[in-house]
Amino acid sequence: MSIQRDLILRLVEAVAQAIAGVAALRRKGAYQEARLELGKAAGKLFGLDLGLVALLGPGAVVAQLGHPGKVAPLADLLEERAEIERADGHAAEAARWTAFAAELRGLQPGG
Repeated sequence: MSIQRDLILRLVEAVAQAIAGVAALRRKGAYQEARLELGKAAGKLFGLDLGLVALLGPGAVVAQLGHPGKVAPLADLLEERAEIERADGHAAEAARWTAFAAELRGLQPGG
């Protein structure tokens, strides 16, 4: 297995763990804490600030990621953000994050 592939697999695992923790907070109704933890995960795992992600747009974000294998894990994280917003009664914000994640996936090679 290549080193790059191993790093992507580790990233996927770390994202899955982060999403599991954030989803548990969401289910408890701790929406703000869930948002904060999701933001920390995006910073730690991708070097991205979610506030800037929303401003940059999908094409710029894909370019910033530096590897096509990082696109789907980031989209997964953004879909969890959409779930937080939906659970907190912010349907428009949820739709925005869902659309952003879908656009990212569409820009992914083979996506």
